Amino acid sequence: MFGQTEKKTNIKAHIKYCCGKVMGVISEQNLERAFNRAEVISFDIFDTLVKRNVALPEHVHRLVQKEFLEQTGTEIPAYPRYRTEAEDRARKHTDKEEISLDDIFSFLHEIPEEWKNRLKQIERQTEIAVCTPSPKMKAVYEKALRDGKKIIITSDMYLDEETIRKILHKCGYDTYEKLYLSSSYGLCKSRGSIYEVIQKDYAACKGRILHIGDNVKGDYVVPKKKGFSALLIDGQESSLKFWKKKDRRVENQFLYERLYSFLNNHASSDYNDAMSIGYEILGPMLFGYCKWLFERIRVDKIDKIFFLSREGKIIQEAFQTLYPQCDIEQTYLYVSRQALVVPQFAHAADFDEMADKFQVLANEPLVNVIPDICGFDREVFNEKLLSAGLDSAWKIAKVPDEKKEDLYRIILELGRDTFMQQEEYIVAYLKENDVVGNVAIVDIGWSGTMQKALQQYIIDKDTKLYGYYLGVRNIKDDDYYAGLLRNGYLFDARCNENFNLVMRFTAEIIEMLFLNAAGSVLRYTASEEGIVPVLNGTEFGRAEMQFIKAVQPAALNFLNLIKKDELLKRETEIPTDIIESIYYCFAVQPSHFTLKIFEGFRVRNGKVKNIYPEYGFFYCLFHPSRFYRDFRESACKIFFLKKLFRVKLPYFAVLKIFYRLL
Repeated sequence: MFGQTEKKTNIKAHIKYCCGKVMGVISEQNLERAFNRAEVISFDIFDTLVKRNVALPEHVHRLVQKEFLEQTGTEIPAYPRYRTEAEDRARKHTDKEEISLDDIFSFLHEIPEEWKNRLKQIERQTEIAVCTPSPKMKAVYEKALRDGKKIIITSDMYLDEETIRKILHKCGYDTYEKLYLSSSYGLCKSRGSIYEVIQKDYAACKGRILHIGDNVKGDYVVPKKKGFSALLIDGQESSLKFWKKKDRRVENQFLYERLYSFLNNHASSDYNDAMSIGYEILGPMLFGYCKWLFERIRVDKIDKIFFLSREGKIIQEAFQTLYPQCDIEQTYLYVSRQALVVPQFAHAADFDEMADKFQVLANEPLVNVIPDICGFDREVFNEKLLSAGLDSAWKIAKVPDEKKEDLYRIILELGRDTFMQQEEYIVAYLKENDVVGNVAIVDIGWSGTMQKALQQYIIDKDTKLYGYYLGVRNIKDDDYYAGLLRNGYLFDARCNENFNLVMRFTAEIIEMLFLNAAGSVLRYTASEEGIVPVLNGTEFGRAEMQFIKAVQPAALNFLNLIKKDELLKRETEIPTDIIESIYYCFAVQPSHFTLKIFEGFRVRNGKVKNIYPEYGFFYCLFHPSRFYRDFRESACKIFFLKKLFRVKLPYFAVLKIFYRLL
């Protein structure tokens, strides 16, 4: 029954919306003309001055139901339906044009009388909590103030005047001459009677009263019949670029729609494309991840939290934004795969053991990348290769067996002392940062290479490292990572292998969202202050840096905004299917608009290269080997294929099939 009511409400709202579009929605030009002629500006409240952070007004009843359960421990399973039916009955059995909240609850027969006052109180508090000012209409209201207009507020609403005034105050609408509320006057806009009262009160301004609202009949047609000027606004306008209003794949559709409404109500018209990605994609992802992280560290009784450079920086900032009261010690730890893994070459038993480590440091590495990874003088290294009859163009995984010992000897000869020194520095660095106890390490994740390496440098045998990641690759059969305490928010070895593949096929995009602008750790050195990291120069160009510096502040802005929403802030978790849904819309089915955002971006994955192919479809037909090589090296295969073929195809489904076959 309640679902049917929602469906009818949606259809009705859509019809009104279409009518409003035909009749003409407010523009800057007609707003200026109307303002110049008016002395009195009358504003509607809901969906005009004020937005609700719910998809439908009826959704407030679900929040009331939830809050009543939390306050009393008593669940009223069908409360939203009871509340809707009570309002329908109250409207049918009244002689007044408008009813009040007390009238509605007098017809709420299914609820014991002793619960009603509590429920009414919760409903008033909830209505205040879900309301937020409309950015566009706040600007119009402030223009009316600057222009010295007389401002009145006119609304059809069953809530009492005290509650409405609290809503207006919360939203920053404190300056107005009068409040014309249908529940106070017993009159409503749709019948025109409340406009007649306004005409009498402002008789001296006849013909110079402007009403602004979102309802076609009550805010546009009727006031114009009564001699008012009227402007219609689009109460359902969507300002989001990457969210759908609904996604039926999401189990908790109610929470999804609340987040959509919140994002839409607070979206800034000043945001560029990168800022929108931060606000709509990265922000909600960090929101869900940090909620999950906060619960995990509580359950696992964590003593200290270490956010790993570089992707851990934005996670730390997000966590501290959401949980400033968290009293667990938190540290940003400068580490990298290269800085932690390379010193372990000193203890490698043979070249094959080294080769395994090189594989986690570069994508299909060649012998010629060894100097960069190990910090060798390239000229000296090449001379030794030449004298030993070794080829720098060999793939490390394909070095001939008879040459492995020679290459192993060269690496140790050039690097053993440095490797040993770096190992000492790392142990000292971890000791200086007090990495002992039940320790959480937080990072974007994937395989767990850094956690494995850190574990090997921990001297205190009672110290436990708990890895908390956005995602953990399904590597349960890989002995190298056996025994690590790891958990992933979006996916891990126990769940959601499908989304693991999504992230694998769009790795460069997701990592760029989290990346810190500072360079990666190359090695460590000793100073008077202790052990300090040595960073490389950033490997990204200006466009990529501008993108990162736009995305992350917008994501943090989302988190700061959501902290002000008491109801959303108190959600215990954000289900992963909601995050998956928005990421799917953004990256798994990228539009041409989304592809254009990353045009010309270059990434480093063993070598610097463009995210997109530097040629078109017909070129790859005649150069299949070039296409195959570039495709294999790409860490953003969905975007690569969409850019190449340009048409809408099930790229992810195809990639998934090939991945499982290989």
